[in-house]
Amino acid sequence: MIVVGIDGGPLGNEALRFALHEATLRGTRVRAVHAWSVAPVVPMTGPGFIETYDPEPAHRAATATLNEVLEAVAGDRADQIERVVVQGGAGEAIIENAHDAELIVVGSHQHGAIGGLVLGSVSQHVVKHATCPVAVVPPVPA
Repeated sequence: MIVVGIDGGPLGNEALRFALHEATLRGTRVRAVHAWSVAPVVPMTGPGFIETYDPEPAHRAATATLNEVLEAVAGDRADQIERVVVQGGAGEAIIENAHDAELIVVGSHQHGAIGGLVLGSVSQHVVKHATCPVAVVPPVPA
């Protein structure tokens, strides 16, 4: 099993391409993990009043994002990919869903002049806590 973190952006797409390629080489499956979180707005209408938050619309939107990415990148292979949508932090979600992984794949933003030397918070968390090898896929040069 190869676990790949999907963020809905170009880095997640590159990580998915890499994971699919590795899965083909290894003869294994892919599990795509997409984590989401929304900070509810707290209205200023009275002391102690907090509006009830319904996470379902955000969960549906996250599921749609994951499905769109898989269809766009994996094409005919999209139906073969296990899909996991989790409310919470991306790093934690990837690690929790990698209990049976032989490889974890994540993207890296590589911001700034020393970006190649510094990992983002998600990739740092995954590298630190993984119990299997981790591939950190850099952005494709423009």
